[in-house]
Amino acid sequence: PALSGEAKLTEFTGELPALGITLADGEATLAALADGSAKIHGTLKSQSATGGTATGGVLTVDGALGWLESNATPLRFDVRGNDFLVSDTAELHAVASPNLQVGFADNTIQVRGEVAVPTADIDIDKLDSGVSASEDVVVLDPADPERAPSSRLDLDLAISLGDAVKLKGYGLEGTLTGTLHARSRPGREMVATGRLDVDGRYRAYGQKLDITRGELTWSNAPISDPNISIRAEREVVSADVTAGIDVIGRASRPEAKVWSTPSSSEQNALAYLVLGRPLSTASTGEVQKIDAASSALTAGAGLLASQLGAQIGLDDAGVLESRTLGGAVFGVGKYLSPKLYVSYGVSMVGSGSALALKYLMRKGFDLELESSTIETRGSVNWRKEK
Repeated sequence: PALSGEAKLTEFTGELPALGITLADGEATLAALADGSAKIHGTLKSQSATGGTATGGVLTVDGALGWLESNATPLRFDVRGNDFLVSDTAELHAVASPNLQVGFADNTIQVRGEVAVPTADIDIDKLDSGVSASEDVVVLDPADPERAPSSRLDLDLAISLGDAVKLKGYGLEGTLTGTLHARSRPGREMVATGRLDVDGRYRAYGQKLDITRGELTWSNAPISDPNISIRAEREVVSADVTAGIDVIGRASRPEAKVWSTPSSSEQNALAYLVLGRPLSTASTGEVQKIDAASSALTAGAGLLASQLGAQIGLDDAGVLESRTLGGAVFGVGKYLSPKLYVSYGVSMVGSGSALALKYLMRKGFDLELESSTIETRGSVNWRKEK
C-alpha cells in the first residue's frame, strides 16, 4: 500500500516543572508522501512557569521521516532557536540559541551542531544538593541498572558561553565564558576539548579574594576532570603586600599553594591572606587559626572532606570553627530537620573534640549549644541580612 496525507497539531501546550518553564503556541505539521517519506515542520515557544516574567524565543524544528528499509537515516531533525528559555529555576536560569542536527539510525541517537548560551545564572550549591528518599518509601519494582540498556548517544556538540553567564556557589561569585567541544560515542566516556575562563571573586579563609586568573581547560580529556589553573589574591594596602592562593592540576586531584609578594614563608603569606597582617602580630588564637588553615591546605583536608560529605549526604564537612576549643576543627555537620543542625569536630591543633547543636527559633534568631572536652557554652544569636 502507498500511504500519503497530512497531520497537523495546533495550540499545543505543556509543562516542564523540573525546568520551571511552560511550552506554549506549539504547532507541528507532518506531510507524508506515497514514496515512503514525510516532511516535518514545527514551532514552539517557552515561558517561565515560576511566576517570573521571563519569556523565551521561538524554537523551530524541521525534519524528515522515512519508514522504508532503504532509508539510511529514518528520522532526522534540524533544531534551531534564538534566545530560547530552557530553564527558569532557583538553581538554573538559562537562555540558549541552539543549532542542532538530530538523527536516529542503527538504534543510535546522533546529535551534531552547536549551542550558544548568551545568558545564564547558575547556583552550584543548589544544583549539587539532592533530596534523599524517606525511609518509609518502598519501591515495589526497582530498576536493575545491570539490565538497563547502555546509552546509545553519538554526540558531537560545541557549547559557547557568552559574557552574561553568572556562576555562584562554594564561595565563588563570578562569570564563566568560553567554548567547550563535547564528544561522546556509544560505550565510551564523554570527553571534551576547549577552555572556559572564570572571573569574579572567591571567598576563602573568611576573605573575599579577587580571581586574577581562572582557567578550566580540556584536551580530549574526560569532561568531568578538567585541568584547573586558578589564582585568587588579596591586596593588603597597609603593608604593601599581595597574598594569594594558586590551585592547579586536575579537578580530581588539585594542588593548592599560598604565596605572597614580596616573597615570604607559606604561614606568613597565609597570615596576610587570612588576617591582613604578618604572623608576628597575630595573637595565640589567631596563630592556631593559621596553623589549622595551613594543615588543611597541606593535607587537602577541606577538599577531601567535602567530597566525602557529598557522597554520604552531609551538609558540612571539612574545617569548621569551634568556640569552646578556641579555633578550627576538622568536622562534619548535618541538618536533622530544617530547624535543627548538629555537628561534631576534632581539634586540628592539639587535642579535644566538640559537639554542637543549633536550633532555629524564628527568622534571624537561633539557639546554639556547644560542648567540648574543655567547656560547655550556650548562646542566643540574632542575625540580620542586608
